[in-house]
Amino acid sequence: MNDIARKLQEPFHASEIEWRVGPTNAEKTQGIALAYVTNRAIQNRLDELFGPFGWKNEYQPWKADAQLCGISILEEDVWVTKWDGAEDSDMESVKGGLSDAMKRAAYQWGIGRYLYKLPAQWMPIKKQGKSYVLAKTPALPKWALPGGQQPAENEPEEETAPEETAPEESVDINEGKEVFPDSEEKEKPDNVRDISSTSKDKSKPKKKYDVKGDVRPINEKQIKLFYAITKGDKALMSSLAKEKGFDDLKDITREAFDDILVKAKRAMEEETPPITDEDVPF
Repeated sequence: MNDIARKLQEPFHASEIEWRVGPTNAEKTQGIALAYVTNRAIQNRLDELFGPFGWKNEYQPWKADAQLCGISILEEDVWVTKWDGAEDSDMESVKGGLSDAMKRAAYQWGIGRYLYKLPAQWMPIKKQGKSYVLAKTPALPKWALPGGQQPAENEPEEETAPEETAPEESVDINEGKEVFPDSEEKEKPDNVRDISSTSKDKSKPKKKYDVKGDVRPINEKQIKLFYAITKGDKALMSSLAKEKGFDDLKDITREAFDDILVKAKRAMEEETPPITDEDVPF
């Protein structure tokens, strides 16, 4: 990787990152935080590396309610352009669509692409108009800050919201099997230890499992959530599962499910028709 490519991909300061709400829980009290670099930060990065006259962006109409953005960099008197597109957004539809198209074109150059590697993080959310926003700003890991930067001393660190835990109950390791009626009965994972009491004393806790990383398969409700987010795109669901090492949806563990949901949400946000030669204006 040359020096310019490395500088394009460098992490941004926390103040140059904006956050949106991804998949939420059923109660709409928590959601997965999705990070995006701001357009202003993209412009500043390009100015710093190439100067105000060494790069340009342009827009072209694409499909209905969608647009293409091309970011060009002047390389030895030749303009090199990378394109990507986005549909109008729910808020400030056209302006939001133009902004999203530029973000995606910037990702083609490696700008902000590291944000896709952030782990899934559940955060409290609140209603704002017809949609939801994060109630608190997530903290970025050290590797996602420039030079391993730590929060400034005068900036209070955000309190990390505790993960929502399911109530204690008997665990049915065959949960969700009606979705896959032909599947064989699953055995209890090797690293799951039964710590239930054999006593019939009602004061003793109900049967539960002590799990190092929740390796239980996802249940029917989680499968339905996955189906809803991907709008029933079975090819996408299968692809995301295999990317995590699961050959079948019924094998996805609860430990891996959050990360898969984040990728599904991003994939659906970027789900636009493929760019053909006729679409690109050159």
